[in-house]
Amino acid sequence: MWRTRVSQRLTTRRGDAPVRRRRERIQRPGRGPMRVAYEQAVVHEAFSFKARVLQRTTRIVFKPILMWTPINERAFLTIQRLDALSGRRRRSPHVQFEARELGGVRVESMRHGYGPDSEMTLLYLHGGGFFSGSIVTHRRICERLALKTGATVISVDYVQLPVGSVADSVRDAITAYAALVQESPHPDKIVVAGDSAGGYLAMKVAELATRRGLPAPAAILGFSPLLSLDPEREDKAVTRIIRPHDAYLPAKRLAKIREQWLPEGPAIEGFASPLHASAYIHSPTFFVVVEDEILRPEAEAMALLLSDRGVEVEIHLWRKQVHAFPVLADVLPESDMAIQLAAEFARRAVGELDRRPTMDPDSHTETISAQVPGPAA
Repeated sequence: MWRTRVSQRLTTRRGDAPVRRRRERIQRPGRGPMRVAYEQAVVHEAFSFKARVLQRTTRIVFKPILMWTPINERAFLTIQRLDALSGRRRRSPHVQFEARELGGVRVESMRHGYGPDSEMTLLYLHGGGFFSGSIVTHRRICERLALKTGATVISVDYVQLPVGSVADSVRDAITAYAALVQESPHPDKIVVAGDSAGGYLAMKVAELATRRGLPAPAAILGFSPLLSLDPEREDKAVTRIIRPHDAYLPAKRLAKIREQWLPEGPAIEGFASPLHASAYIHSPTFFVVVEDEILRPEAEAMALLLSDRGVEVEIHLWRKQVHAFPVLADVLPESDMAIQLAAEFARRAVGELDRRPTMDPDSHTETISAQVPGPAA
């Protein structure tokens, strides 16, 4: 019933007649067992002390800062200069690095220091709302993925605001992917991954690969993926079963940010929102989403749409975490676990799960339990 209801509602586009939405009981985050829209979701109810402290600190300190930060070119450039400071952090001694280009797009390639034991290549697209984050800020998660998968991980330095729009970011992402397909000895073993805005780009790559006749990614990994450019809208035909209480994404600012994402000029190739492009996506898909983040409803809706077409989907819902928490690989045991789960999904998708697991010398040892829930009540 959930599948039919969500599928029918998503056929309505902006500008069409209003959709009458059935009222669902909205749950408060953290109250009782987690409810789900996608019945096969894996629910992670337990959480570490570190995760709880980080979530509360982020909500108290960083969310108000983001609420009042100006949304203009000067602010974007300032944020990017601050992001560059993370480049001073020591790189993993277990990972080899190489800076190069793919189709004219700057990338950074990473491999396990003892030599990759996989034929997989993982193309990573960092998050940051298309105006922050970089291959520098996201090196740690890429290092982890290289260590845990044994693959060659390629992080893409796509254009961002204020230099370019979302359409330009999409163009860089698909250009890098197309060039990688051309040069790879195993184009059938390319996995595309990303967090937040990078998750948006990963899904766009899958869509545009189909539109352009390119091989589809062997798998897609999305950590808190942005699946539409208007996730804060309450009048969309997406079932909401929990009240959003995102730790630091201020929903009230998204409309203003969207003006920067979609300026007058070249349109985004294909659908503006990946949620509307599910018919073009055929790759096995893995999602990590937080219980109360604003991006969760559309992640579950995408899972329903893909699974209805027979596409393999694995989605993990986590309690008491911050948006895109797998990026915090040095901070939380949950981050390490989420990356490990993603690595196993990717290895299975390319037919390499039976290989001896790659060792990550810096991995956390704490285990966080999970369970598969029954149908939503």
